[in-house]
Amino acid sequence: MAQFSTLDIIIVICYLAMLVCVGIWTARKAKTTEDFMVAGRSIGIWRFTAAMAACVIGGSLTMGSSTLAYNFGVGAIWLGGVCAASIFLLSLFLRTKLTNMRILSAAEGFGVFYGPYARVLSAVVMMIYLFMVAVVQVVAAGTIMNVMFGLSTQVSMLIGGVVVLAYVVIGGMWAVTYTDIIQFLIMTLGIIVLCPAMAIHSVGGIGALAEAVPATHLNLGNLGAAKIVAYIFLYLPGFLVGQDIWQRAFTAKSPKIARRGTALAALYIFLYTVALIIIGLCLVVTIPDLENPDLAFATATTTFTPMGIRGVLLAAALAAVMSTASSEIMGTATVAFNDLVANAKPGIPEKQGIMITRCIAIVVGLLAIVCALWIQSVLVALDVAYAFISGCIFIPLVFAFLMKQVSARAGLLSLLGSFLTVVAFMAKDGLSATTPIMYGMLVSAVIFFLVNAIDKKKHTVEIQEDGTVYIDGVKQERKPMKSTEVMVGKNMTAEKA
Repeated sequence: MAQFSTLDIIIVICYLAMLVCVGIWTARKAKTTEDFMVAGRSIGIWRFTAAMAACVIGGSLTMGSSTLAYNFGVGAIWLGGVCAASIFLLSLFLRTKLTNMRILSAAEGFGVFYGPYARVLSAVVMMIYLFMVAVVQVVAAGTIMNVMFGLSTQVSMLIGGVVVLAYVVIGGMWAVTYTDIIQFLIMTLGIIVLCPAMAIHSVGGIGALAEAVPATHLNLGNLGAAKIVAYIFLYLPGFLVGQDIWQRAFTAKSPKIARRGTALAALYIFLYTVALIIIGLCLVVTIPDLENPDLAFATATTTFTPMGIRGVLLAAALAAVMSTASSEIMGTATVAFNDLVANAKPGIPEKQGIMITRCIAIVVGLLAIVCALWIQSVLVALDVAYAFISGCIFIPLVFAFLMKQVSARAGLLSLLGSFLTVVAFMAKDGLSATTPIMYGMLVSAVIFFLVNAIDKKKHTVEIQEDGTVYIDGVKQERKPMKSTEVMVGKNMTAEKA
């Protein structure tokens, strides 16, 4: 495999330094907790689209799609296709009343419908999901630097994790948004434009590629029904309810921008996946007996591109990883502060709130690096993350916004039952088994709809365009819930903070 030049290394170092500088530059914008956590809800359509796309596209999609394309051909479209489909469905789901709520986390919305206990439990589940995805991105960053620069995996993970942590802690969601825009541009240039074009040129053009690719690689079903179903269960519900994705939606200047930007991001994700498939197919033609297909993207980078351009592609791969990692760390810190700390102790001053959130982000980031060094497995961490988010959160949260009336007990018991189910099947069948997510969703659905049908104490939640929430006609305070609040499922009223 060809080596990287000094120019390539300089490009990547400049890129990493630029991310930290952006964090420092955006720090002045983070004057309130709303600024720090959701960028002041002021992001326009094009910046929002770029940030949403960069948030979704991570190391697993970038490295995974190219590897799947090398092994299975066009069937790799199922991985990115399911992700794109989920984000497109989210753009439709953003037409619901959730977008009018001036909340900071999905768990906070969970609490509006199902009460403070459900809010806390959903926050814990959401944090497990966010943290494990953050671990995935640290592992992926370490893998990229290890393969391409020869650095040890441990040192590589440490460098990637520290850089992400630095700009997230300094600038919060403003830093995450602006760095994501930079990462979006680099991914577009490197992975959608340069690498596919050079790969096609290397194999003699599109016609030559079509003739040389094995026939099995042109079969959409070559991936196998089991993997296709697994991707649907893992990613389709997970992206619809994940805090990292919803926190992006909350940064939009208006619900209309959130809907349109999310739909455009879904299209971009699909095009990004197609580009990676082209790269993988060209590599099959050029090197049909690659010893380690997991290194397909790295091999393609050094095979099809000249010195200098490789630095851009490495930066693009790191951009995909870091954009997602920053979202997960920021999301975990937001949920921890908003739904646990501020929920238990309302009225925390803005500056103190930002400082506490920064401290939480530091702890989360350092723990993610430690866990990445310990686990060193992308697949295990992803399986754990999506088992919890899809198996526990999906059913009660989605139907809370689709149904006119819901039972608070239904949401709480559904969440609790599915959580215990997921944990039990992980202990029984292992962390990477598909049974935790499947049985978790089944138990969640059965409990939710059964209790919701039986419980007569249902309530109606109305959310006005200005974000005002009415529960059974009673106006609710927007401040975080006090520990003295009466549980929603009992009488649907709350004391004012």
